[in-house]
Amino acid sequence: MNKIVFALLSLLPLAAGPAFAQGADPVTDLFGGCGRFKYISTYGDDNREEYCSANITIRNLADSVAGLFTDGSSVTLTGKSYVYGTTTLGETRDRVAPDQRFVNQPAAAFCTGFLVGDDLLVTAGHCVKDHLPSGTAPKDHKGACQENPEFRRQGDFCENIRVVFGFRKDLGGVIPPSAPARDVYKCAKVISHSLVSGPDYAVFKLDRKVSGRWPLAINRGNRGLSAETPLFVIGHPSGLPLKIAGDAEVVAVDTDVYVNDNWGGKTKWADQGYSFLTNLDTFHGNSGSPVFNLYTLMVEGILVSGDNDYVPHADYPGQSRAANFPQQPVSDLGKGVGEVCTKISVPASRIPATGVEKAALKMNAKYKNKLYPAILKHLIEQYRKQRNYIQPEHERRQSQAPQYI
Repeated sequence: MNKIVFALLSLLPLAAGPAFAQGADPVTDLFGGCGRFKYISTYGDDNREEYCSANITIRNLADSVAGLFTDGSSVTLTGKSYVYGTTTLGETRDRVAPDQRFVNQPAAAFCTGFLVGDDLLVTAGHCVKDHLPSGTAPKDHKGACQENPEFRRQGDFCENIRVVFGFRKDLGGVIPPSAPARDVYKCAKVISHSLVSGPDYAVFKLDRKVSGRWPLAINRGNRGLSAETPLFVIGHPSGLPLKIAGDAEVVAVDTDVYVNDNWGGKTKWADQGYSFLTNLDTFHGNSGSPVFNLYTLMVEGILVSGDNDYVPHADYPGQSRAANFPQQPVSDLGKGVGEVCTKISVPASRIPATGVEKAALKMNAKYKNKLYPAILKHLIEQYRKQRNYIQPEHERRQSQAPQYI
């Protein structure tokens, strides 16, 4: 193994993993194991890809992202495994037409969350409903109740939530029908919760420490976040198995963004104090997804809201297709106003610093906040050397593109 690559990956656990440490096939390390896809959807091209299509660095980040499920409904304990619900995307209330991507995949998760400590998870505030006796609310809980009626299609009480790691299409292209009990955790206690008239986020404690996965590194002060910062997101769009979407950027940050709503008025869409606007390809199940800086591999925000996911399909009456908006957001709701993220700096005080975060900061300092391009360069070099490979022109262009994930 290339010593530089080994040192780089071993110093930064979020970019390392058992498969790489064991000397996995360099083709799989770089390209994954189930192909790549490009179709049209939300903002410009639909950049959603499967877990098994990503390289090893992105896959290891994705290992720390979980789906949120409702116990007894979307995931049910059977023997020693939790069996996923079998309702497909085409069978959900969105009535997605048969010509759409992922239409036959199960759509079971209602939100996404990500690991930030040994037993600590972050998600969107609207993904967790209150069930709190008087006087037991978290310190920064705003108001008596956080059950926003706009989000009734999502969210559940803490005691009903099951946090499942590994709901995805694995290497080889198979989506497991169930998850082993070891990969399923319970929401044990809400630590911090905000939603109504303010930032949208929740931090909650799991019933036990998570085994075999690393907490993600957060950019707790959002230092360096600015317009055009390249981004990618990992989560469960429309409740589907894990998807990764890039080729996106920060559209607006540190400024209020207002949009024209459907009632002839203006609505504040992003608040300079606690949110930023992006053109990520995300859907309602992405709520709570970690939004990463493509260069530093650190979490910059929590995906919380966006424009319409689906619109009526002209060729399939009564069914829908994924909405397609311009790559750059516009000002009218329903026409692609952009996807909103809560800044990770907002709940950062409730998230203890981890060794992974310290390592990420150290490695980014070494590589001038271009850690991922450095990792990718070495993965490509190893792949070419070990395979004695002459890279085709189209593959060379793709590997050099900054949005390549």
